[in-house]
Amino acid sequence: MDQIWYVLPIVMFAAVVRGYSGFGFAVIAVIGLNFFFDPQQSVAIILSLDLICSLNLWKQATKQANLPVLKKLIFGAFLGIPIGYCFLFFMPSEILKLLICFVVLALTILLLSSFRPFDAEKNNTKIAFGLASGAGTASASIGGPMIVYYMLSSNLSIISQRATMILFFIASEALSLITLAGGGLIDEKLPKALLILVIPTLLSVHYGQYLFNRKPPLSLKSFALPIMTIVSLLGIVNSSHALIAQ
Repeated sequence: MDQIWYVLPIVMFAAVVRGYSGFGFAVIAVIGLNFFFDPQQSVAIILSLDLICSLNLWKQATKQANLPVLKKLIFGAFLGIPIGYCFLFFMPSEILKLLICFVVLALTILLLSSFRPFDAEKNNTKIAFGLASGAGTASASIGGPMIVYYMLSSNLSIISQRATMILFFIASEALSLITLAGGGLIDEKLPKALLILVIPTLLSVHYGQYLFNRKPPLSLKSFALPIMTIVSLLGIVNSSHALIAQ
């Protein structure tokens, strides 16, 4: 647990990104924690922190979210979470770390492109993306990029996109934590880590939301995606080195 202090700046930076853009906290923070912890520990810590911090954004998001879209995404997540749990439980730690980084990088490249091979308004599309995000959240805390990819393909406004994502993450992360707890992947280290990280994280999210309300971004792409690219590349280098050293 002494290493938790090393990840505090990473978590705070990720929280500012989350408060400003509505996403990015889990993806950035989990790769940072994976430098020091196994994914099974990192995922539980990050999901707990993200859920706590999202509650601070709940009130504003409920007024701005698109509820019909939200319901379909949550239904899909409910189907996908057990799939993600199986990956987390059975896959070796170093391989899972590397896979997390490659998936994040691939999704970021897709988000940067204009490639949209689906109709975002169909219910099946919404459920499918919710399922993929739920599986990604439970397995590696990387469900965010799937939902961002869907949102950027939808006809929702930036404000509605952000609010819908916030409420979706609250629901999917709560369901994922319940699944992890039921599978015995949450231990006594989690409360200790939260005691150290939760206050700085909450303050950082609040600051990010203050920046958003002061000057919203013209596009979520231009703000969060370059950060996600850099973080995923650093994670690939670190995980590859660890596998070679084994």
